Amino acid sequence: MSRVRGLLLVGALGIWALSGAAQADPLRLPSGQDAVLHDSYWEEDSGTLRLRFIVEAVVDPAYGGDDAAVFADMEWLCADTGLAMIAADGNPWEGVTVTMMAEPVEFGRSAPDVVQFFEAFAVADGTCIWEVH
Repeated sequence: MSRVRGLLLVGALGIWALSGAAQADPLRLPSGQDAVLHDSYWEEDSGTLRLRFIVEAVVDPAYGGDDAAVFADMEWLCADTGLAMIAADGNPWEGVTVTMMAEPVEFGRSAPDVVQFFEAFAVADGTCIWEVH
């Protein structure tokens, strides 16, 4: 179970942030890589939960260059962690955005030197549905 150290309301943006070390133990992804939940944000205006994970393997071309493996892992993170957090919260959140990053990046800050992947999912009937943009 995740440890949450604090809940922070970030002003006019209407974003709830779960701050601190949200999860100490890594999650083993379907690809075999490890992911650690860095932080998460509830965006009330858009009805979206943002999950940001450290996945050091994204810099390895054997993994980071395998679009199918990365996507499958992101979809799994949405279903495993995102849907559990939404169920625990009890609010009808409409989507989950999953971020994988090679190292911690402050939320909202540009970091062109850090490999990051982003994927958006709609949430319907207890499942994550990929949002094609």
